[in-house]
Amino acid sequence: MTDTHREQGVEFGELAGHLDGHDYPATTRELADTFGEFEITYAGGSETLAALLAPIDDTCDSAAEVRQVVLNTVAGEAVGRKGYTDRGAFASAPNDVSF
Repeated sequence: MTDTHREQGVEFGELAGHLDGHDYPATTRELADTFGEFEITYAGGSETLAALLAPIDDTCDSAAEVRQVVLNTVAGEAVGRKGYTDRGAFASAPNDVSF
């Protein structure tokens, strides 16, 4: 059975466990060299970790920070339905008064 780890519409799969077990701090280059072949999948497609980290020159202090870098980097297609809200059809009008 495959381990999965889904966060904000992004599937990290087995990579999540590898990131959790890695020694930190680690540079994005080191992470790309070590785990770059792993695929990150989302609603609009997938990319390798190496491709996602390629334009980034940073140091991560934890697996959670690496996941946040990935979430900040994935294409807009990972968002899912753009403009979707579960808070109702319309935001309150600017003239609404609260008592």
